[in-house]
Amino acid sequence: MSESQITETAKPESKKSLSPALLIAIAALGVSGWQYFSTQQELTAARQELARRLAEGSGSAKELRAMTEQAISANRATEGRLALMEARVNESAGQYATLNGMYQELTKNRTDWLLSEVEHTLAIASQQLQLAGNVPAAVSALEMVDARLAKFDRPQLIGVKKAVATDLEKLKALPYLDSVGLTVKLDRLMLSADSLPLAVDAHRLASQKPQAKAATPASAPLWERLVADVSKSLGELIHIRRMDKPEALLLSPEQAFFLRENLKMRLLDARLALIQRDGKTFAADIVAARSYVQRYFDRDAPAVTQWLGTLGELESAPLDVALPDMNASLKSVRDAQGAAGE
Repeated sequence: MSESQITETAKPESKKSLSPALLIAIAALGVSGWQYFSTQQELTAARQELARRLAEGSGSAKELRAMTEQAISANRATEGRLALMEARVNESAGQYATLNGMYQELTKNRTDWLLSEVEHTLAIASQQLQLAGNVPAAVSALEMVDARLAKFDRPQLIGVKKAVATDLEKLKALPYLDSVGLTVKLDRLMLSADSLPLAVDAHRLASQKPQAKAATPASAPLWERLVADVSKSLGELIHIRRMDKPEALLLSPEQAFFLRENLKMRLLDARLALIQRDGKTFAADIVAARSYVQRYFDRDAPAVTQWLGTLGELESAPLDVALPDMNASLKSVRDAQGAAGE
């Protein structure tokens, strides 16, 4: 076989063998082109997105810058307010120190005022107790002082509180005396003294009553009728009555007036003794009033009987009880005042 034949025979074979490679190359080139185009599209989209984001970032940066400026302005205003507040706090601290000092001084003065007020109240209550025997008034004064001291929790007032509580217990332990009720009874007795019937008045009324006697018959002898007439005439002129105390019948109207006034004076003295809790004077005046009534007044009259019964109720009043003093409370208050003054 000749050389030319071999060449001709080989050419078709090479054409056949190169066709798949060419196809592959073309395909690869198409893929590369598609990838290039896709990449260009993605780059374009990325550029647009980046441009959009840059635009948004620029707007956000402006907003952030504006917010930052506002925050800086607010911070500066806050710093100014803090400086002003700090100045006010320092000023308030100075004022608080001044007020604290004033409060301490005021508290000290208030304690002094309280002790002075308590001393004055106790002194008046002590005078009422010793001079007038007014136990309810003294109890009320001590209760008021005790309530007043209970509002203050001060060490210097402890002794005063104990002394006041002790004196208050002593006064409350005393027997109860109804001074008001006894005074009302004495007033009623004084008012009814003018209406009590005297013994001389009862005697006059008894003498004025007609005494019924048996009439002498007309058929009686003359001498018997004459004796009856004479006896009747003498009976109207002379009255015989037995009296244990004849001086009661010798009272003139003026003496009767002064008798009633003396009776009322005795009851008035008894009232004063009741206020002063003077048991001896009170008992003496009650006994004297009873003696006046029993001697000169009609004891059989219901008004006199009731009057003497009321007078008997006054005789059992407990006036002989020894009253305690309030020296312990006064001494404790004065000691507390001396300690506060130091």
